[in-house]
Amino acid sequence: MTSVSNVENDITAIRDSGGYPSEEAVLEDAIQALLAKQPELRTELAVTKYRDGDVSLNRAAELAGMAPAEFKDTLSERGITRTAGFLSDADREAARRR
Repeated sequence: MTSVSNVENDITAIRDSGGYPSEEAVLEDAIQALLAKQPELRTELAVTKYRDGDVSLNRAAELAGMAPAEFKDTLSERGITRTAGFLSDADREAARRR
């Protein structure tokens, strides 16, 4: 198993090679590759982000690669209740920047 230190060193080395502008960019690509390889993780990520209030239902459905109705069913199957509401202007702006 690779230690955290080795992973951090690898991320830094990849960034320093000039292929990426930042360590965050390396991680973003790595996560996208992981989600492409293991699509079931897309659903887990979407459910977690929705449950934690980080994304709207429609955005979570998009992340999961599902139609909103299908994502609603997934939430229901997991016992996650949906809340209806409107974002404040500040929350909408913060979500837009993500």
